[in-house]
Amino acid sequence: REATDGQREPGVGEAGSPAPTEQRLGRMPWALREGARSDARFASLLRERLGADARAADLVVASFAAAVCDEGVGSSADVWGATLRDTCLECGLEDEPPEIFYDLIASLQRHGVVIDVKVPVPPLAVGTHVLALLEEDGLYHEAVVEAVVEAEVVAPPARKPKRETAAQQTAEMRRYRVLFTEWCKPQELAEDLVVNIEIVVDDDDDESRGEGVCKMCIRSSPIFFHHLIPRETHGKYIRARSLPSGVEGAPTRIFLATYGMLLCRPCHTHVHRVGSNDELAETLSAPSKILAHPAVQIFLAWRIVR
Repeated sequence: REATDGQREPGVGEAGSPAPTEQRLGRMPWALREGARSDARFASLLRERLGADARAADLVVASFAAAVCDEGVGSSADVWGATLRDTCLECGLEDEPPEIFYDLIASLQRHGVVIDVKVPVPPLAVGTHVLALLEEDGLYHEAVVEAVVEAEVVAPPARKPKRETAAQQTAEMRRYRVLFTEWCKPQELAEDLVVNIEIVVDDDDDESRGEGVCKMCIRSSPIFFHHLIPRETHGKYIRARSLPSGVEGAPTRIFLATYGMLLCRPCHTHVHRVGSNDELAETLSAPSKILAHPAVQIFLAWRIVR
């Protein structure tokens, strides 16, 4: 339980094509937000969804907080749902289908009770291949880390909330000197504008399929298989026995594993920067939808003329 009521995690990578925090750091762990309001909301959802009385709901809230803290359950909806189910059974509530608990976890996220926790990231090694924000066009391009620059102390605003700790009042922002490989152009950037290229594409099939024509930019280059429904979301659709709107097929592992398109590395990376895996599955699960997205059209207008 890391954060408190009324505090929000700051956004990162807001310039140009933003680097989603989840993809920049890998999948972030979740935590329960501390505070009476969050606990009350959690208990209210338990009474509403599971029919728990006030005493049982309060017991589940306290027991579940201890369970997720002690067991380090990460950020899997399946694991969090199973842990909540086990906690409810231990506290004397009747068993319910697993989907009930998955939905409860999703509701807790929507209400800000289950939150992402930013974890410290070790510095990138010199020579690491990255995507970095080029100041001339405000877009991310492939680069190589040339040096790690001494951390810059970021001063806090003049007025700070009373509840903030001294550790939260100052932050160190690491900086990197990178070399953009296409133009041999050096540039110094804050770390939130530099992304390890190996963790940007959160799509388990990261092996090149050899030379081919990218279905987005129509360039000949090494191509990669992009799952139009990201693999991280497959379990959800298999359990629900349905697919995102407009997708024709069966909600089976075979179909989901083979439903995709071949893209070059820059285009594949850019698609994953447009939205989270859930957003890609729900709104960009067809090639036509990807090509019609405004952020993709801007990217392609630049890439095709190159």
